[in-house]
This record gives sequence, structure tokens and C-alpha cells, in this order.
Amino acid sequence: MIATLSAVTRERLRRFMRIMRMAAVIGAGVGAIYAGATAGPGARSLLHSLLISIPIGVIDALLMASWIAGIEMFLLPRASMRWLDALPFAAVFILKTLVYGAIAGAVLAGQPGERLLGVVAVYSARTGLIAVCLSLVPVAVMVMMFQAAGLVGYRTFMALLLGKYRRPYAERRFFLFADVVGSTAIAERLGALEAHRFLAAVFSAVAEPIELCRGEIYQYVGDEIVITWVEADGVANARALRCYFAMRAALAADANRFVQRFSVRPELRAALHLGEVIAGEVGQVRRAIVFHGDVMNTAGRLEQATRDVGCFFIASAEALASLGPPPEIRTHDLGALALRGRVEPVHAFCVEYSDRSALKSA
Repeated sequence: MIATLSAVTRERLRRFMRIMRMAAVIGAGVGAIYAGATAGPGARSLLHSLLISIPIGVIDALLMASWIAGIEMFLLPRASMRWLDALPFAAVFILKTLVYGAIAGAVLAGQPGERLLGVVAVYSARTGLIAVCLSLVPVAVMVMMFQAAGLVGYRTFMALLLGKYRRPYAERRFFLFADVVGSTAIAERLGALEAHRFLAAVFSAVAEPIELCRGEIYQYVGDEIVITWVEADGVANARALRCYFAMRAALAADANRFVQRFSVRPELRAALHLGEVIAGEVGQVRRAIVFHGDVMNTAGRLEQATRDVGCFFIASAEALASLGPPPEIRTHDLGALALRGRVEPVHAFCVEYSDRSALKSA
């Protein structure tokens, strides 16, 4: 059954299970604290309270987290819920806090853990109201974390949260620079506001294929999107190579909507390169993870070279050597390309695919 799920769904299920594990630990901790605060004198009384309060805390936390995480990961990403994107950040935060707070309050009021253990308590209306109000605090924190992760990307958010790049260090990364073809002419025809909406629609359409290939969106620069992988993640199933074709397929599948809305079929040019970068956190008022190294400049220059060589997708020889392109991917040797701003030429290949199966198993 799991094998038939899409890569996006599998990734969301992995995140869901991680949240469940965190919720169980937090629930156990809350239960232990409650047991310590309410236990009577003596070690036996404390042990008895722990044996009751910890399972109750775990059960309640898992139920709350499963509902909230399920809505966030499986309901809200649907196209029918896109109207939320038009709301201000504060409005979404308040709306989610109230809805999720109601879910948490319903779980507390229903006392599922207590019922399973046969220790149902009768709470007064005042006690129930206090419990619901207190549940809004952790719910608000959880909502804020989901919103922050949505702004900077899940992997970037977790790296910032865990301090992975607090101290800079060198790592090998793939960088994929993808540019919207003809964006200048499109902007002149549509006007600034509609051009912005067009690019926003393009970036939204390619978000799921990027997630499917487990890429990290590093930044948007005008009409360009920069995606990155640590080498091991990019090499697995040639994700760094397949990502471009998956993005093109998503845009092709949505072409009619773009034609109706903007009178244009979006197309992408891209370049892929692999090399060593220094990764680390910077900034005081606004923290960010940045990458420094020639690999990014080279990837950008290779993307610009796609216009000169008449190829939509270029990959450096170094990137292809690490990936080992799958059989459905065709490459054409472009030789050593002289790139603007570089003294040494870069050996590169034009990359195409001959089988749509390249898009299915990232």
C-alpha cells in the first residue's frame, strides 16, 4: 500500500510521524509534571500518579497533534484551500489558532485518556474553560511554527530551529537555477501587477514537484528560482536531475489555466551544478541560512548559457558524474563552455529525457 503512494504523500507522512513522536514526548512530559504537582505524599502515590497521568498526557497529545498536523499537511495543501493564501498572515494565524484551539478543547473535554484508563473526572464549567484557554497557548505556538515553516521552507526551518548551521562549515551541494523563458516580454505585455501574478502562479505550480524531489527552495530572484540539495539527497534516485523535468511536467499539465489567465504557456530554462559551498547562518534582525562558493555563480552562468547553445537544460560534467544519469535521460556533450566572469571553461552537457518514467519515482 505504501509503495503506491506518491513521493509527496510519503514525505508528508514522514513529517506527520515525526510530529506524532514529538507530541508523544511532550504529552508524556506534561503528564509527568501534572503527576508531580498533584501526587500525594509518598513514593507510591507519586508512582501511581505517574502511571496514570503520563499515558493520559500521551493519548491527549497524540489526538490533538494528529488532527492539527493532518489538517496542515493533508487538507490545507489542496487546491480548494488556496483561498487562505489571500488572507493576511495575522488573519490566518488567528483563524488557525481558534480552530485548532477548539480541537484541543474538544479533546480535553472528551477526556479520551481518562476514559481509556477508567479515571474520568467531572470538571466544573470554570475548570473546563480554564483548560480550553490554557490549550490555546501551545496551539498558538504550534500554529506559529507551521506558519514560519511555510515562509522559509520546512527543511530550512528545522535547520534554523536545531542550529544546524550556527557554525559555518563546508558541504557539497547541487544547485539548480531555473528561469522562466521570455519573462521580460511577458512582463511588458502583462504589466507589472499581472506579471507578478504570473510568476507567483508559476512558482506555485512547481512547488509540489520540487517537494516531490525533496529539493530545498533557496531563494526566488526575479523570474528565477534556486533549488538546492546536499549531495547525498540530490544523488538519491537522481532527484537533482529529475527535478527540472518534474517542474516542466507540472507546468505542462497546468498549461490551459495559464493560457486562459495570462495567454501564455510557461516554460523553464535551467542549469545544474555541483560543488563545495560554505553553509552558515547570518543576520541579526533576520536570520537566514546562506551558501557561499563559486558553485552558485557557475550554476547561474550555465543557466545564462542555455540561450547561447540552444538547450533548455544544461548540467555540468561534475554534476552528472556524481549523479550517474538514469537510462531514460539523454545527454549531449557541449564540450568546454566559456562562461562570462570565469577564466576556466566548464565542461557541460545538454540534458533531455526520453521517457516520462523519469518523473514518477523521485
